Amino acid sequence: VIVSAIVSGLILGVGANIFSEAKSDAQQNTPNIQGIIHISVLEISSLGANDQLHIVFELPYVGDAVADTSVSWVMMCLPTGGNNVVFDQGDFTPATTMLGDGQTVGDETEFTPGTVYRMMLDLTGNCDLESTEEATLIIIVDKGRTQERFLEIGGAPYEGQDLM
Repeated sequence: VIVSAIVSGLILGVGANIFSEAKSDAQQNTPNIQGIIHISVLEISSLGANDQLHIVFELPYVGDAVADTSVSWVMMCLPTGGNNVVFDQGDFTPATTMLGDGQTVGDETEFTPGTVYRMMLDLTGNCDLESTEEATLIIIVDKGRTQERFLEIGGAPYEGQDLM
């Protein structure tokens, strides 16, 4: 009985050490999921001299807060009948919570996981949505993930058009 108790104690001790080492290895090797942006709404907000896209987004609950200057976007457009890709770009500093207008720089300085934000992406003339049928929106998070979305704009874009 005493020998079996000693052997049982040794087995439990070795098992506990194996599991505790595996736990610390897992914590060290867990990939960072920082910087995943979930897009809920992506639509054309306005057309004209300066086109705008309206984007509603959030970060997942499991991530850390991300500075607004750490998130940027690039829109690549190939004008219909053109041979050269044109770009518009910017960062997410104009983003606000859903109560804001999506255009106020400095209103939010970091994005908190689980909070829904909105922003107007200003296309400053390089990407003219009325002469572009297809475009690609790339969202980049510094030290995080990069997302690419193919946008089917079509031959007759309109305000309020859903690009999801």
